[in-house]
Amino acid sequence: MSLIQELDHGTKSVASGTMVTLTVDGHSVTVAEGTSIMRASMEAGVKVPKLCATDSLDSFGSCRMCLVEIEGRPGTPASCTNRWTGE
Repeated sequence: MSLIQELDHGTKSVASGTMVTLTVDGHSVTVAEGTSIMRASMEAGVKVPKLCATDSLDSFGSCRMCLVEIEGRPGTPASCTNRWTGE
């Protein structure tokens, strides 16, 4: 008997007709507008540390382990609660 290991992206997927492209640590990825930065990073192959984030729950960013730097934005926001809008 084997266990199925599913990749948990940390946040739920988003259904949007608009796609946006971003670069995460040099890796370009195209995702639906409104996708969390955490999920986009995972889809780009860049794992962001997480403790409280999971695909099965709404993000609330309480553990603060997934803090990231976003070029052109101040501070270090939680990647699970910040959505990419292409701005």
